[in-house]
Amino acid sequence: MITDEAFKAAGEIAKTTSKAIEAGEKGASYLATMFEEAIHALAGAAADSAIGFRIRNRASIAVKTEKHLRSLGLDRSFVTIEERAAVPLIEALSVESDDGLQDMWASYIANAADPRDGSIGVTRMITDVISKLEPEDKSILDRLFKLDLAEPRNDSIKLKPSDFNASDESLNYSLARFVALGLFSCDNSGSVGFAAGEGHRMPCNLEVYTSIGWFRALPLLLMFKQSLIQAS
Repeated sequence: MITDEAFKAAGEIAKTTSKAIEAGEKGASYLATMFEEAIHALAGAAADSAIGFRIRNRASIAVKTEKHLRSLGLDRSFVTIEERAAVPLIEALSVESDDGLQDMWASYIANAADPRDGSIGVTRMITDVISKLEPEDKSILDRLFKLDLAEPRNDSIKLKPSDFNASDESLNYSLARFVALGLFSCDNSGSVGFAAGEGHRMPCNLEVYTSIGWFRALPLLLMFKQSLIQAS
């Protein structure tokens, strides 16, 4: 049985969510379509602080997504996600409270909805990558995404901690996560590593050197960028 205190708590969560929806103008209809489960939860179990946390995160990302959709000349009607991809997506964004990473989710969903590029879409692979990022990783990725990773190059782009305005230690943590997620590989054996033949050109030809060793970008980094950054 839901107590008076529970109804009061649910009401407070509803007020917070409503403000976020109003800020997004079309957010109400978008939430009703995309995050229906979160809205219905306000009728009961939303009094639980953990569930309220998840609802607020969904509402915030929905509003941000609406903003990205409008910038692309789209609206919520373009957002269609298959269940096998939607279930892990909603679960992942429900627990993300960091503003920067919420914006990353919103950009990802909006770009996936753009019918002009049917190659993106919402995939479990990209969803898994974003869900495992830490807030400090976003600034590193923002710096990497400023580069034209798609351009085939013979000589790799070589970066170091100072290029990211980051300490060697903090960059190592982010790059180690990127290795685990398949965005980079790492060679700390002291070997020469990959040596392309003369005239060999390839996209995503990028290396980052830290005290740990050489981190080499993998093709998934380019795919990841294309899923988040709308081509101009």
